[in-house]
Amino acid sequence: MFDSADLVDPPLPRDSLGIVALDIGGTKTAMAALDAAGTVLAERRVATREPGEDMAHALDRLLRLAREQVAAVTRGGRREIVAVGLVCPGTVTSAGVELSPNLPGIENVDVLGLAREAFGSVPVVVANDVKAAGLAELRSGALVAADPGLFVNLGTGVAAALTVGGRVVGGARGVAGEIGYSLVPGRPDEPDLESLIGGGPLTARTQSLYALAGNGLPPDAAAILTSTDPRLRAIADHALDVLAGHVLNLYLALDPTRIALGGGLMAVSERVLDVLRSFLAKHTPGTADPGEVIVAARYIHDGALRGAAALAWDVAGGERPGWALLT
Repeated sequence: MFDSADLVDPPLPRDSLGIVALDIGGTKTAMAALDAAGTVLAERRVATREPGEDMAHALDRLLRLAREQVAAVTRGGRREIVAVGLVCPGTVTSAGVELSPNLPGIENVDVLGLAREAFGSVPVVVANDVKAAGLAELRSGALVAADPGLFVNLGTGVAAALTVGGRVVGGARGVAGEIGYSLVPGRPDEPDLESLIGGGPLTARTQSLYALAGNGLPPDAAAILTSTDPRLRAIADHALDVLAGHVLNLYLALDPTRIALGGGLMAVSERVLDVLRSFLAKHTPGTADPGEVIVAARYIHDGALRGAAALAWDVAGGERPGWALLT
């Protein structure tokens, strides 16, 4: 998986200590147990929801699997798990997790209560996955020394994390960075940004097209963005153009030192970066080198899990950001 030694200096660097990190995504969930040196003690990737499973039962199952990892690495008193970091899409507040369409039903689940019940006296920090990924980029990734910096996640969902003064900005109500709900200026009838460029919606828009053509299963989102099929090319070009417009607006509003892009769609990073850099160069000539401003994240695929690990070590050391909750 990853060596987290370059992510954060654990505040309690004793060989017997460890943490557990969970990244609950719209489709898959990754979990790992790590020691204070960053060595992976156990790891697992599973489906977030099994067929017919609601979100409450899914979360209960995922927490049970995480407890099994804790039991495996603490058996015989070999190690002590000092904190758990759990991240997921959506706005995490004391009232629960909201604005998370990729995890339908999670707004009705007491995530904090289930985590408290699952891990007992071990503190669990619960936070937004994209903000956690932004934290990972800030600590040791593409946003090191970038102030302000901006991490943009292009995956099943679309969201961002703003970093200022060495910290991730949570916002007054926890919704800072939820750019997936942004609309095209002056065109309120257009779908929101996530509906256009999010991996799930992008794939869904091709399903009927391919079914009618008798071509079998549609391509995934990354394949759509690089397809030479003129029908898919039109969908991809429009989605990327709208994304570029939103990124330009963020650039003009925030003037970030660097914008780092991560998530599943960055599997075709050259295509995405070319469009965004060209758009920035066209509309802000001479203000910055687009190749230095818009870059690929260092942790394209596992940033949220790394961020969950960083949050767990922070909590073990007595720190917690305002945008995270603690059991």
